[in-house]
Amino acid sequence: MTGEMVFTVKGAVATVAEPISLADAGLLERQHLQEWVLTNPKVIGEDVKLVTFEFGRWSAASGAVSRDRLDVLGLDRDGRLVVVELKRDQAPDTVDMQALKYAALVSRFTIDDLAKVHAKYLSERQREVVSPEQAVADLEDWATLAEESLRLPRIVLMATEFPMTATATVVFLHQQLGLDVRLLRFQAYRTTSEVLVTVSQLYPPPDVEEFVLSPEVNEQRMVRTERQRRQRETSTVSRLLEAGALEPGDRLEFRAPSPDLHSLLEPWLEAVPARRYAAWQDDATTPLIWEADGAGYSPTGLAARILEEGADRTGAIQGPLFWIADDGRSLVEVARSLPSSGEIDLADHLVRLSAELRPVFDALEKLLLGLGPDMSEHSRIKSIKFYRLRKLCDVSPHAEHISVYILGVSDSHDAAELVVSRHAKYVHAQVRTVDDVERLGPVLKHAYELQAS
Repeated sequence: MTGEMVFTVKGAVATVAEPISLADAGLLERQHLQEWVLTNPKVIGEDVKLVTFEFGRWSAASGAVSRDRLDVLGLDRDGRLVVVELKRDQAPDTVDMQALKYAALVSRFTIDDLAKVHAKYLSERQREVVSPEQAVADLEDWATLAEESLRLPRIVLMATEFPMTATATVVFLHQQLGLDVRLLRFQAYRTTSEVLVTVSQLYPPPDVEEFVLSPEVNEQRMVRTERQRRQRETSTVSRLLEAGALEPGDRLEFRAPSPDLHSLLEPWLEAVPARRYAAWQDDATTPLIWEADGAGYSPTGLAARILEEGADRTGAIQGPLFWIADDGRSLVEVARSLPSSGEIDLADHLVRLSAELRPVFDALEKLLLGLGPDMSEHSRIKSIKFYRLRKLCDVSPHAEHISVYILGVSDSHDAAELVVSRHAKYVHAQVRTVDDVERLGPVLKHAYELQAS
C-alpha cells in the first residue's frame, strides 16, 4: 500500500486511479526507468547533474574487469558523487549492500577518472566526440571539484517496494553512521485513458529529517558539513590563485546572497563604509584584507564575522558566495568560470601592449628569468606569474603601463618613485620604460634572495 491516492478529475467528478505494478504497465527497468532519470535528473535531486550510467569498468589488481554495472552516477552542487540504483519492482534484499559496494568503488575516483567517464557518457549521448578536458569543464561549471569531496558519495535507491531488511539497513546507515542514503519509491497508476507514474521520497521523511536523527548523528553531520565547507572554500581559493583570476589589491565587496539579510546588515555596513570592502591578496589561507581593520581573513571567516557583528547571525555559510568582484560575480562564480587548465596563451596578455611598451615587457621578462636558473614563467587568466620556490611576482600588462606586484618586499624603499601602493605582503609598482625596469631590478633581486633565506 503506497499511502497515497491519485484521482483523475473532471469538474465535480473525481475518479480514483488504480495502483498497478510497473511490470503490469509494461515498463522496463533500463529502457524506461533509467531513461526517465537520464532525461529528468531532478527525480533524484534538485542539485544533481548526471555523470554517466551503466558504468561497469571496475578493474581488479589482476587486470580483470568486473561485470557489476552501476545504474546511474551523478554529481551534486557540493562536488559529491551520487550513486543511484534503480529497481523496477521490489528491490532485492541485497540492494543496500550493492549500492554500498558501488559507493566504495566510485569513492576511489580521481578528477581525471571522472573526466574520462563523463567524456564517454557525453560522447554517447551527443553522438560526437567529447574530450576529457571538455567533460571536466562541463562538470566544473556545475560544481567545484575536489578529490576530498569525492570520497564520501551519496546513495539513492529507487524501487516500487523495499524489503524490511533493506529499509532497516538504510535507517542504520543514516541515523547511526551519518551516511546520506535515500529511498525513493515509484508507483504506477492506471486511469481510464493513460498510465501515470509518481516518484516520492520514502526515507528520510521529507521535511522531518532533523527530528529522526539522534544528537550524536546531528553532531557528526555538523562536523562533516563543516569539513565539506572548508574543502569547497579551499578549492575555490586555490583555483582563483592558480589561474591568477584576481590581481593583488583587487577590491571585493561584501554582499549577502539573501536580499532580506543584506537589508538587515545595511545600516551596520553604512555606519563604517570600510566594513563592506576587502582587498584580494595572493595568500591561500587569508586571501582577503579587510579594509575595516587591515587584517587578513578567509572569505568565510570574514563573512561570518560581518554576519555576527552586523546582524547577530551565526551558522554554516559558504563564504566565497558573499564576496563580489568588480564584474558583479561572486568568488564562487569566478572560480567556476575558469578553464580547467590554469595556463593560457601569453599572447592574450601581450595584445594589450602598445608598440612602445613591448620592449619594456621584453626587458622585464628577461630580467626576471635571468635572476636565476630556478625562475619560471606562467601565463594565467589575469596576469603573468613568475616563480622561484614560490611566486615572486605578478606582471599585468596595460595599455599605458605594466603593473608589477612583487611579493615579500613591502618594507623596501628602492625605486620608490615606481611604487604606487604598498601592502602587508607585496608592493605594486608600475613601469613604462626600459629605464624603469632597470631601476626596479634591485627590488626584484631582493625579493628573489628573500625566498632562499
